[in-house]
Order: sequence, then structure tokens, then C-alpha cells
Amino acid sequence: MSQIMTRMSPKYKQMAFETAIRNPERYKEILSAVLQFEGKVLDDKTILTIISSLYLNKVVSGGGLVINENDTIDSIKNDVIRINATRKRDGGFPKGYPSRFWTYMRTLSEFGFVYARYGKKFLISDVAKKLINGTIDEQEAFSIQAMKYNRQSPYRNVLNDFNYFRFILKVLIELNKKGKKLSYWQFVVSTFSKDGNVKEFLDLIENNVFNDKISTYEFLKNKYENLASMDTVVKDYPDVILRLLRITGFVSVEYRGIVMIGLNTNCEEYINNLLKYEFALNEKEKEEDFSHYEKLSNLSDEEFEIIKSNREESNVIKNYNEVINQIISSYELDLKSIVEKIKEVCSSSGCSDNRFRYIPDPLKFEFFIAIFIHLVYGSEMIVKPNYKVDSNGMPISHAPGNVGDIEVYNNDLYWLIEVTLIRNKAQQLNNETINLFRHISDREIDVKYLSLVAPTIHEDTEDIYNVATINQLVKKGYLNNFYSKPYKVDDFIHCSMDKSIFDNMEEHTINLIKTFQEQLKKALGFIDLE
Repeated sequence: MSQIMTRMSPKYKQMAFETAIRNPERYKEILSAVLQFEGKVLDDKTILTIISSLYLNKVVSGGGLVINENDTIDSIKNDVIRINATRKRDGGFPKGYPSRFWTYMRTLSEFGFVYARYGKKFLISDVAKKLINGTIDEQEAFSIQAMKYNRQSPYRNVLNDFNYFRFILKVLIELNKKGKKLSYWQFVVSTFSKDGNVKEFLDLIENNVFNDKISTYEFLKNKYENLASMDTVVKDYPDVILRLLRITGFVSVEYRGIVMIGLNTNCEEYINNLLKYEFALNEKEKEEDFSHYEKLSNLSDEEFEIIKSNREESNVIKNYNEVINQIISSYELDLKSIVEKIKEVCSSSGCSDNRFRYIPDPLKFEFFIAIFIHLVYGSEMIVKPNYKVDSNGMPISHAPGNVGDIEVYNNDLYWLIEVTLIRNKAQQLNNETINLFRHISDREIDVKYLSLVAPTIHEDTEDIYNVATINQLVKKGYLNNFYSKPYKVDDFIHCSMDKSIFDNMEEHTINLIKTFQEQLKKALGFIDLE
């Protein structure tokens, strides 16, 4: 076990979170993956098993570790030890792979989703379990936990003693009253607030100009001591904070040559209700890790009521045609450019367009597919994506678990499109197959279509998908009015652009039925299915 380290004297520091995970949407996947280890003591053996499991299931990656189809947790442990050998001790965890584990748990610990201390039992909180099982979604989970967050905690040795999220919301509310927003550089300066004084900060940005990263860094260097490097101060730390703010749904982010950050007015009532909710840590809870966890870990009835009050589609797209046409116009998008962006986001390097920087790639894929379908079919059908949006119509988080990703319909047909960037076979099977069919069952339109779109469709995924299609046809009595097919993204784009997508789904489903009949006849030759 590690030795207890003596803390240095606390100082006022810039607001910061762990930068290893820049996309907060990944935290739900990580929580789901580590749930099986709840109650285990976090010793070296257990941590190695957990971190190896995360690598094996491709929940995390890095260090050049290549996972093969026949690999097991035991077969990759030595490689996991090797690729993490140079990592320094951190957060009370020893150097090497235990320190790597802490990089995935630090922010989750700060928000009260887990209790992860070296040598102690690993705990998953009530609010985390509600996120995992779909009782609440990412936006709801992070927005409510953000209201409980405090700069001074067992995980941050700082003198800053206030809730940054409440502070920045009050700043944005005051600016919104004047029709103003924060520039990215002003936002960087906000991360240096010592005590969350809104008036002091508003006066500061009113009386100073921040044009670029150099001038912003020079201002901060003259005002504060012991600054980190320029990129850390003006890019790395603020970038992660802004991504967390995005997933809470508190802010709208748009690109006008530079990033501008405003209040998400779609959630204004929800935000006001959260700000009225009183929550504070006492001194013990700021110092003692388990007391901190106990304070933040539960979702109270009052908190859940505040969440439910925001569920009346206040932040789901309304007037989609108007909103998406504005986005297409503002960002100068057309069919050619959106196809290029779809292909980029499916590539290993992802989409490099800075205008969409703060939309996570999986959500960006959904967003681009929705725009693509609108450009191709928008004059003939209603195209309705179900992802949550900010007041500019830009996506915040994925569709709630009880609805599909993108709905396309008119008086004659209903088409549900599910999209995923998941490439891992096991995850694709678990997340993107049977559940799809539940989303389409209750639609009353006579003819229904269902498409799964992904960069890669594994053979096992297609097999399960086809079985589920047959089950839907037989069990629900949909013969001759339900058609479906899983698509690799290139095939989906091609069939959509030449307007053959519906014929293609029909042909695939009819051939699937014929193949199933022939195979069943062969297996049970005495049964005549004609």
C-alpha cells in the first residue's frame, strides 16, 4: 500500500479537472464497465483487473496496446503494467497502472459518482447507478451533481472555496440580461476566480480586453502567481471545464471566429430552480473523502423533482426545419460538405472542424447524419432528431433512452434511424441491437422502416439484428409493413443519396424472410410453410 503523503499548504489555483478524459459522455460507459467491481477493495490486484478489463473491452485505450479478438483480462495484464510503468503516483495511488486508474476516477470522485480510494472498498453512488440504468441521463446527472460541487474538497488542495458552476451560471445570467455572452478568453479568466464574486468578475471583463491566448495569458501572469504553461492555462484546463458545462446543458456554445459562451435559455427555468436549491459542504465534508462521498452520492427526492420538471421537452428540438436550416446557413453546410464531415467523424482522427469542437464525436455523428437526412429528404418528410439541444439548436447530449435517435416520417411511413460510432463488437451487440426494436413498436403509421448506421457492422451484430427483425415481423404481426437493415455508413450514404434506401430495406427484409423460410424448411423438412 502507498504511504500517506503530507499535503502542501493550499493556494488559490485555477479551476481544473482531469484532462485525460475530454468527452464527459465517456463517463457513463466507464461507470457501466466498473459497476461489477463495486465492493472490491482497491488493492493492486483488483486495480489491475479493473484497468485490464477497461482496456480489453475498449472502454479506454492508449499506450499502443492492441487488443486481439482472443485476448482475455489475464493475457493483457503484463502489457497493461508495461505501458503504464512510467506514470507517477497520484491521488494516493501508487505509480504505474494504479495511477492510470485514478485518472479515470478523479472527476467521477469529485462529482460524487464513485468512492475510489487506494486500499478502500470501491463504491458506486446512488446517482451513478441511476445514470447507468437510465433513470436519469448524462445531462441530468452532471447538472445536478454540478450544483453540489465545491472547489475545496478532499481531491483539491486549494484555498478557493465556492461552487464554480453556480458562479459561472450567475455570470451568464447577468450577461444574458444585457444580450451579451462570454468570449472564450473571458471564460478562461473566469477559471481563476478566488471566491466566486460575480460583480468583481463582471467588472474585470468590462474593464479589460482579452483578444487572444497570448494577451490573456500575459494578463493572468501579471495578476496571479505560479501559473502553469500557456497551453495548460488557456487551453487544456478550460477545454475540459467547458465540455463539462456543455453536458450539463447550462450553456450554449457557438463559433464566431472565436468560441462564444452564453446561457442556454432553453433550460432557464431549470437553471433557476437549481440555483434556488441550497446545498453546501461542511468543513468535514471538504476534508474527509468518505464524508464527501456520502454527502454527494444520493439523488434526493427534491433533486429528482427538479430534474423531472425539466423533462417536458424544454431542451429537445422544436421547429426542427427552422432550426436546422439556420445551422446549415450559418455554418455554410451543403450535401457535399456534410458527407465529408460524416466520413471524417468516422475516421480514426475524427472531425477536425473547430466550429463543432465541443460536440463529442458520437453526438457529432448523430448531428451530421440528421443534417444529411434533412438535406436529402427534408422536402418530402419531417426529419426529427431526438438529441437534446441548446438554445442555438446545437446538440448537448444523446436522445433519452426511451426514444430513438432520428425519426423521419410523413403521412405514409415512419423511418427510425439509430446511429452509433461504437466499433467494439461486444458493445455494439449490447447497446445497438434488440433495444432498437422497442423504439418502433408503438408507432401507429402503417409502414415502418428501421436502420442501424455505424462505421462497421460486425457479423454477429447483423445476425442478432436479423433475428430481431424476424421476431418483430412474426411477434408483432408486421408482415409486409415492416422493413429494416443495418448499414455501414458508406452504404447508407449511397442508398440515401440516390433515394433507393426504402427499396433497399424492403429487398433486404424480403430476402431475409425467404432465407429464413428455406433454412427452417431444411431443418424441419416435414413442415410445409407454403
